[in-house]
Amino acid sequence: MSDRSLNFKTRLEDKNNNSELLVSLNIVRFQDGDTEILYAPALEVYGYGNNFEEAKQSFEVSFHEFVNYTHNKKTFTSELERLGWHIKGSKKNRKYTTPVLSELVSSNSRLAEIFNTKNLSTYQQEYAIA
Repeated sequence: MSDRSLNFKTRLEDKNNNSELLVSLNIVRFQDGDTEILYAPALEVYGYGNNFEEAKQSFEVSFHEFVNYTHNKKTFTSELERLGWHIKGSKKNRKYTTPVLSELVSSNSRLAEIFNTKNLSTYQQEYAIA
């Protein structure tokens, strides 16, 4: 695993609320054949490519699409709840906590398979969501 950072930021189109949400995600990096894969199990977001840089770019697109789509559909919070996130606080002052990686592995058979069959590395990265 390279020490290269996956530091993505996105700005949502919301004229009424310019606050920023900072989330810390566990990223799983592994090879599937000749394909490099980056996977954020807490969001079910993947990126892939022929090398790390392509996978990083693909992940960035997928990450932005997830955030923008759920924000525009007004399903961001409900989707995070469905994915096992813990959400506290009022609508204007919410705190989002990712599920623990061990919880994700036990509840996600694809992730368990990745952990059991792939040579992988994991790390935690903070992402800003405006």
